[in-house]
Formats: sequence, C-alpha cells, structure tokens
Amino acid sequence: MANGLFVKKASNVFIVFMFIVFIFSSFLGMLASDKVVWSEAEKRSLSLFPPLPTSPGQIVIFFTALDKYLEDHFGFREFYIRRYQRELDKRFNITISSSRVIKGLGGWYFFNDFNMYKDFLGLIPLKSEQLKTWLARQEEKQTWLQERGIRYIYMAIPNKQVVYPQFLMEHAMARKGTTRFEQLRKYTGNHLPDYMIDLHQLLRPETFAKPLYYKNDSHWNKFGAYITFREIMRRVATWFPDQEFFTEFEFGPDIIGIGGNIGFGGDLTMMLMQPELTETYPQEKKFMRCGPYVDIPFPLSDIIVDECRNSFMKTCKKRKLRAVVFRDSFFVSLEPFLSENFYEIIYLWKEYSQQNLEEIFVHFKPDIVIEAIVERHVFDSLLALEEKNRP
Repeated sequence: MANGLFVKKASNVFIVFMFIVFIFSSFLGMLASDKVVWSEAEKRSLSLFPPLPTSPGQIVIFFTALDKYLEDHFGFREFYIRRYQRELDKRFNITISSSRVIKGLGGWYFFNDFNMYKDFLGLIPLKSEQLKTWLARQEEKQTWLQERGIRYIYMAIPNKQVVYPQFLMEHAMARKGTTRFEQLRKYTGNHLPDYMIDLHQLLRPETFAKPLYYKNDSHWNKFGAYITFREIMRRVATWFPDQEFFTEFEFGPDIIGIGGNIGFGGDLTMMLMQPELTETYPQEKKFMRCGPYVDIPFPLSDIIVDECRNSFMKTCKKRKLRAVVFRDSFFVSLEPFLSENFYEIIYLWKEYSQQNLEEIFVHFKPDIVIEAIVERHVFDSLLALEEKNRP
C-alpha cells in the first residue's frame, strides 16, 4: 500500500515537473539558443531587440517592439513552424507556395533559393583557397582566348537584394554580412581583373533616376539591362575604335503593367499565384531590328533544347564583328540591344564551354566572347567540381 502511494506521488511530482519544464521550455530555449535574424522556415527577417526607451513617450513603442521580438525568438520556434508546414503538406496536401519568395518592403518581392539569403547574411563564406582556384580558372579562359586574338568579358549579374537591400527587410544593412562575391572583390584588392565588368559598382540605384530591377520579378528590367549594355559597348569600342556601333536607344515614360523578364508578369508573383499584380517600370521605345534570328547553322554539343532556354544566332549585315555569348535568363532584356552591333552573334543558354568554342571555331572565329551569369550561380561550377572530386 505504501509503495503504491509512493509511486502515485512520484508520478504526480514527475507530471508536475514535466508540465513546468514544458511551460518554460520555450523561454529556456530562447535563452540557450543563438540569436538569429532570419527564419528559414518562414523565409523572412526576424525582429531585432529594441533599444531601451530614453523618454516616457518611447515606453509604449519599446514594449510593442519587445512583444514582436519575443514572438519571433521564442525557443524551438523554427521546429514548431516546420512541423506545422509538414503536417499541412502530409495531412491536407497543402504546400506553402511562397517559400521561394520573400515579400519585402514597399511592394518589392525577392527570390529566395540557392542559399541567396544565407549568402546575403554572410553565412556561407568561401575559403581563400576556393577563391584562388575560381580566379585561376577564369584566368585560364582569358589566357586561352587572348592567345587566339579573342577578347573576353566576364560579368557577374548582381542578385536583386544586393542592389536593393533597403527593400528586402527592415535594418537590412545592419544584418547584412559579407557575400561570396564581396569576398572575391576583397581577395582581388577591390580591383577585379580587367576582363571583368564590375556590375556591382555600375548598378548603383542612387546613380539613376529609373529603377534597375523589377519589383515583381527576380530580374533586372530593360533599363538595368541597357545600362549594362552601354558598359559592354564602351569597352568594345575601345578595343575596336574603327568600328561603328549603335548604343543610343531611347526610353519613353515609365509604364504600369504586369512587366516581368519576358513580359508576361513577374516570376516572383507567378510563384505567389498572383500574376495580375502590376508595377511601374521603364520601357524602351520600339526600334527596327537590324537582322533576323536564325538557328545556329552547325551542331554544338550539350545544347539545351527548350523553347524557354533557346540558343540561337542573330545577324546584322551592317556590322563586322562576331561574338559568342554564354548567358542565362538575364540576357533576355539585354540581347536586343547587343545584337544590333554584331555581324553574327551566337547566344548559348548555358555556362561557359571550352568544347563549344572549339566547335564554333571550325566555322568562324569570334572577336569577342562574353560570359554572363547571375551572382547566385557564380561559384556553382567550382563547388560542383569540389563535390565531384570529394572521396
């Protein structure tokens, strides 16, 4: 009998103890865990601890901000949210569709994939040896082309949140770390090699009256592409001073529409299933194209056959130079400007390929090779090679 009472009391004490532990677990978890500024589960920035009030009028503001801070940082919060999202998907077949899209400030949306926000926060740095290896590979391309009398241009197209961090989240610059590309710039002493166009320095919003990127799309708009085109042609003109180029394209008043990189709405609002959202963006005036689009008249290896990622040739009989461009989706807006200035220009929707260049050289020798890739994929080939060679 006594043993039974003891067991019952011990059980009650244990239940009470576990209840107290459960009640205080979130608080204890908050105290014990590292403070974070970004929620991977919700894909948004978290509130910062508010500054202490310095006047009676700030007391209410302080406690309102403190309440938001505690809501964002209670212990095991990420675990609970992930479990909630998992159960929605498992039990009710409901998926959080906005996981790849961040709603920023002032009607701006940002793409969230490929570790872009970890990179923005400086959480996935590269080692100096990795930067050295990546740069050496670029130098090999430059040397190989230079030995054959071909000019080389490399461009890393900035991630949207790097150009417009003030619209990403509150206190963005206070939270921002050193990105991988910023590591590269520091590694080179803030002087990238001459064959690289530093678009991170060129595309500064405060320099221009018009926006450079779409609000509802992950890409730059026509004006951002045009500014980049002008810089490309400025460099080309110094290499070929005897050639004539056309660079003075005109822009009309900004227009209101669904916009987007291909003109059918922003890719980010498409992901949110809100393709009808509109914004104001620059639009160039229509112009007469110099020549037609044609299929590449000879076979090339490992070319993607996809109407959404098409490789092709553009011609303009008024010009004399030839070029090859390795590009991604950002070149959709840039291509119409650039194509007006080359006799033949081949656009390959893929990363740089030595094999493709050697195949092209059999048929014609380009004067220029351009490699353009969005910042989030700049180091992909390096990391993929490391993964492949890992024992």
